[in-house]
Amino acid sequence: MVVHRGSPPSLTPSPWLGAPLEQLPTPALTLELRTLRGNAQRMRERCRELGLRLRPHVKTHKTLEGAALATGGSRRGIVVSTLAEARFFAAGGWDDILYAFPVPRWRLAECSELAQRLQEFQVLLDSPQGLEMLLQNPLPNGKRWLVWLKLDCGNGRAGIRPKDPEALGLARAIAQGSPELVTLVGLYAHCGNTYGCRDIGDIQAIARATTVAVLEFVTALRQAGISCPQATIGSTPSCSHPVPEMSQLTEVHPGNYLFYDLQQTQLGSCKPEEVAIRVLSRVVGHYQHRRQLLLDCGWTALSLHGSDQRGPEGCAAIEGHPRLRLVGLTQEHGLVEDVDGELDFEKFPLGTVLALIPFHACATAAMHPVYFVHDAGKVVELWRPVRGW
Repeated sequence: MVVHRGSPPSLTPSPWLGAPLEQLPTPALTLELRTLRGNAQRMRERCRELGLRLRPHVKTHKTLEGAALATGGSRRGIVVSTLAEARFFAAGGWDDILYAFPVPRWRLAECSELAQRLQEFQVLLDSPQGLEMLLQNPLPNGKRWLVWLKLDCGNGRAGIRPKDPEALGLARAIAQGSPELVTLVGLYAHCGNTYGCRDIGDIQAIARATTVAVLEFVTALRQAGISCPQATIGSTPSCSHPVPEMSQLTEVHPGNYLFYDLQQTQLGSCKPEEVAIRVLSRVVGHYQHRRQLLLDCGWTALSLHGSDQRGPEGCAAIEGHPRLRLVGLTQEHGLVEDVDGELDFEKFPLGTVLALIPFHACATAAMHPVYFVHDAGKVVELWRPVRGW
C-alpha cells in the first residue's frame, strides 16, 4: 500500500492500467471517468450561470486528479480539511488553498510554513483567541495572515453566530486591528445542515437562509466601515440546486458532488446515473441455512455510515439487484440477503462481482489507498489519495 503524506503520488506504471473491472482485486473502489467529468462540468456551469467562483472542497477524493477535474485544470482555489491535504496539494503545484478548520494552536507552525511557502494559504478564525494567536505569531518578510471569519448560520459546528454581539467586533478586529499582520479575506459559512433535509425544497430553504444570514452580515460590516471582499457558503446539496440569492455571494465550496453517493440521491442532489463511485466486492460464500451470501467487503472498505439512515438500502445499495440487501458488515466480511428471504444462490456463484453504491462517498473513499478510474469498463487511471491529518 502506498500512503502519501504531503508529496505527489508515484508515477510508477501499474499492472492494473487497462485491466477490465472484473479482474480487479476486491474490494476495489472504482470511479466512472465520464460521470466524474460530467459532475465537474455541471457544477462549474452552475457557478458560471450564477456569476460565482467555484472553490471545490477536496475532502471527498483527496487527489490531485480529482481537484484538477473540479477546477478545470486551474490548480488554484480549493478548500482542504487537513494540513496533510494542504501540504499534498502544495507539493503538487497548487496555490490559493483555504484550510477550512479554525487554526489549532498546536498546528500553528505548520500553518505558518504553508503561509510563507504559498502565495495564498488562507485560514479560518471564529474566536478572539484565534486572532490573538495569529497576532502573536506574525509571518516574516512582510507577509500577512489571510483570514476568513467562520460563521455558524445554523449548521451547529464551528463558527461564530452572525447575530451574536461579539461577531461584528471580531470582524472589525481582524480587518482593522493590525492590517500589517492580518487581512480579512471574507466570510465562510457551511450549510451542512442540508444533510438533514427530506427534499429539495427544504434544502433550498436552508441554502436561502444561510445566504441571507451571510449577506446581512456583509451589509452590517459595510455599514460599520469594514471591508470584506469575499463571501462563501457550501455543501453539495445546496450547490446542486442553488437558489438565486446565492448569486450575491462571491463563491461556493461544495465537495462531495464529484463522486455523489446514495445519500445525495436520496436527498435529490443528483440522479442515480450521476453517482460515479462503486465498491466492487466478490461473493466468497454461500450459507443456505441462513439464506445469505458472504462478500469480501467489510467496514474497512465500506463505511457503516447510513446503516441507521432512511431508505431500505442502508450503508450501500447493490447495483442491478434491488431485491438484495447488505444486512451486516464486520471488518472484512459483508452479509447479503434477499428482501423476501428466498435467495437464488445459482444466480450468484462464488466469485460473482457485485457493485456496491455507498451511502457516503467521503467516508468510504477514506478506506481505500487507490481509486480505479475506468472508462468503458477498463481501468484508465489510478488515483492515490493523501492520508493523515
